[in-house]
Amino acid sequence: MSRTITSEGLRSLSMHSFERTDDIRKDILRYAKSLGYTKQKTEELLHQLGLRLALDDPMTVHRITNSVCKKVSLVKIETLPNEYPVFLKTPFLIEAKPGEYLIDDIHAIGGYIDNEGLFFYLAYNDNGCLVCHEKNPFSNNKLIADVVFINEDEPEQAKAYENKKRNILRFITILALMLEAEKSPVMIDSGNKKSIKRNLKENRKKNLADWIERRIYIDANLIQSKKNTERVVMDKEDKFLKDVAIQGFLRRQRYGTNNELMKWIYIDDFDSSRWTNKSNKRITVDTYFE
Repeated sequence: MSRTITSEGLRSLSMHSFERTDDIRKDILRYAKSLGYTKQKTEELLHQLGLRLALDDPMTVHRITNSVCKKVSLVKIETLPNEYPVFLKTPFLIEAKPGEYLIDDIHAIGGYIDNEGLFFYLAYNDNGCLVCHEKNPFSNNKLIADVVFINEDEPEQAKAYENKKRNILRFITILALMLEAEKSPVMIDSGNKKSIKRNLKENRKKNLADWIERRIYIDANLIQSKKNTERVVMDKEDKFLKDVAIQGFLRRQRYGTNNELMKWIYIDDFDSSRWTNKSNKRITVDTYFE
């Protein structure tokens, strides 16, 4: 058997006769033995089995539309979260549409927190899987992760993935925040008739009955219309009115009694303008995830 499991392969792993306990690390070893992975029991394989156990039955797969992938890749964030976003607190598996990618060459990402508080997130591409882990990556306003490379035999190739692991963590963080932010157009389907019919069709086609597909999409009704109003051009010596496109971003906002509570707000793309002159230069450096 291969030492890796594809994201598609996770769905074919049965858990019908397996009983989980509160100790996922011990459960992984028992589960590997029950599946016959005795001789192929590599660390990388065990992490993937851990993801399958964490997802439980019925396993939920979130299918992300291309428009969501594009939106998430462009959204900025003013401050990093100091705790896990809601979506990342529970085991998850997200996938791009067939033949598409979430980010770079990654078509699926899954993650879970084990019983010792270690956060694992696994990124699947066509050549294998990257297993990343970190003790609460959101502590100290840093997004840093240790990474175990699967199918990367030459050490120098690992250098090319240093930015990739940051990009992966950034992607799932922004996605998770967009799902909980006020005024966000990113939504998860609520199990309507159309999504249920689509899920049954996929399960019959692939002969798999223990997983549920839910779609993450952009709700067009919640997208704010861009500013497009006529303006009076005033005479300002040595200056001109410059159009500026403001990219969508996330920010935290205090609310409630004595502003003790905190929530995330999404500000959608919008057009603006400002008076400037040729001598004015402004350089913005994105250091959010450094």
